[in-house]
Amino acid sequence: MRAAGLATAAALVTAMAAACGGAQRVGAAGGDEGGAADARITLYRDGAFVEEQVVVEVAAGEGRARLPRPIGVDLGKLMIESDDVAVRGWTEDDVAEGRAVQVDVVARRAGAARFTMRYVTDRVSWRAGYTLIDDHGRGRLHGALGVDNRTGRSWRRARFVVIDRLRPSAPPIAAAFEQRTVVVPGTYAVRPGGQRLDLALAGDDLRLEPTLVYDPVGTRLDSATMHPQTDASYGVERWPSAVDESLKIDLSRVAAGPLPSGPVRVFTVGEGGALVWRGEGRLLPPAADAELYTTVAVGRSPVVTGKRRRTDFAIDHEAMRLVEEVTITLRNAGAQPADVLVREHLYRGQCWSLAYHSTGERVAKEGAQQIGLGVDVPAGGEATVMYRVLYEWDERTCRHSTSRN
Repeated sequence: MRAAGLATAAALVTAMAAACGGAQRVGAAGGDEGGAADARITLYRDGAFVEEQVVVEVAAGEGRARLPRPIGVDLGKLMIESDDVAVRGWTEDDVAEGRAVQVDVVARRAGAARFTMRYVTDRVSWRAGYTLIDDHGRGRLHGALGVDNRTGRSWRRARFVVIDRLRPSAPPIAAAFEQRTVVVPGTYAVRPGGQRLDLALAGDDLRLEPTLVYDPVGTRLDSATMHPQTDASYGVERWPSAVDESLKIDLSRVAAGPLPSGPVRVFTVGEGGALVWRGEGRLLPPAADAELYTTVAVGRSPVVTGKRRRTDFAIDHEAMRLVEEVTITLRNAGAQPADVLVREHLYRGQCWSLAYHSTGERVAKEGAQQIGLGVDVPAGGEATVMYRVLYEWDERTCRHSTSRN
């Protein structure tokens, strides 16, 4: 039943992918299958940096070459280089049919010349998404990158890199954001319009570990800045008490590196192999030294509840330091002890460190602004989790947190 269920479920996912217009994967990362890449595309939250190779015929001596012009790209922000000819400059080709760039060149000999075109564009967007198929505690994870290409350009063998942040004004060279870089394996044939890129994950037989998760805050307050939010009332709210029944997934068995952030939709294999909706979670953007796991909520605990409150707050503007203390109380009305993962978000800013936590070795960094704290709650009793987080904003010393403790 289990093998048949997974086969049926996989067939349904493949059918849904075909309906979405999947891009053809033509090569493996690091290999030569499908030939060299003709485009390297770095995807950001608000656009892309594109480096594409274009080969055209040129005459010997001084002349002109006609290259395709991507839609929406200003000629003043377009970069064109070539190792085969000397590039003197370029202008818009108003005479030729279609959108084109006229490049003034000097060629040593007649023949094919390779040009590299580099440009930043807001006409390439992306969304990652995952489907987890749960078959009695074992599962398979499918991943895809949905790319909408509105540049008017096509590539036969494109390579993709995802950097889950807003794009910089210059090409992506800053080492400070390498921790957010995700290389998508393989090369893909990409056409204009929307298409689905299969991430080819290795998650064929995953162990899905049931766990309880108390995550009252979520990510909506996250301030992705180095200077923290200093308002004393920030994050002081009446938080929900519900504790989620979740599935924990070990992502280290799925891919060699981090994955693009996006929703994870969970389906259970039902009668006859049919997929039954169960819940949805989310993969966070990559972060330095974060644990490679995620949890997906699939229900609510009927016996365990939580209460979150801030128990201390101190700010020293002169020293540029802020300390906040949070206490979480968990109550278990059940007849069996409960193991609970308390998920907390260091939402004031990205320059933080844990000054203290009460859970000993049961602490893990889960994302750039997220930690997990484990605690056992006795049957018919309660347990308390307390931590203090230190925020700083001295630009001379402040860095993205890389400490789990």
